[in-house]
Amino acid sequence: MDSPEDAGCKSYVFDSDAKMSAPSPNEDWQVWATRQGGTAANLTTIRLTLQGRSTSSVVLHGLRVDVESKSRPKGSVYDLGLSCGGLTSRNFDVNLDDPQVVAASRAGDDGTPAAHFPYRISSTEPEVFLVHARTENCDCRFHLNLDWTSGDRKGTLRISDGKDPFRVIGTQRLRWFQLDMDKRQWVKQPVVNTVPGAELGRLVKRSDVRRETA
Repeated sequence: MDSPEDAGCKSYVFDSDAKMSAPSPNEDWQVWATRQGGTAANLTTIRLTLQGRSTSSVVLHGLRVDVESKSRPKGSVYDLGLSCGGLTSRNFDVNLDDPQVVAASRAGDDGTPAAHFPYRISSTEPEVFLVHARTENCDCRFHLNLDWTSGDRKGTLRISDGKDPFRVIGTQRLRWFQLDMDKRQWVKQPVVNTVPGAELGRLVKRSDVRRETA
């Protein structure tokens, strides 16, 4: 599912060298891209709604990133050419290009200040984490591990994309196509050595919504 702020502003990498047909004007971009085998380009935002099973408190001690694999990106990038446009969310940045990958707390785009572990949740006190995982240079697959305690119990919740790891592909030096909205055709863009687009905060992104219990 998509979070509202992500609607319509996405890019995907496709392994196939065959030029993709354009989605219809009213077609959901993420549904179309997923059906064609697309993978999030440059940035994937994972929304985690964390809630206890009872009124007993669960203390969250840390969010760790487990990188399963890194490989050289390949394929082509397809972009709609659009920029990105209540519980308070906790924001974490994950730079998959770093030698040691960590989930670093940061301030939210809405001005929410950065917060830090530990967090306390229960069935009546949920928390929402937004994990912004980005790369320019690799085809990265990863999981998230959330450490918790409740009374004398403790454990680690492993968070994945269903049965598979999360995946995001950096687009540096890949072929780039942008959709001509009037002609409904893909237009090839010049190859550059940096991520296309303006500020990193405006990169298109896919949002995976997960509800996890501890």
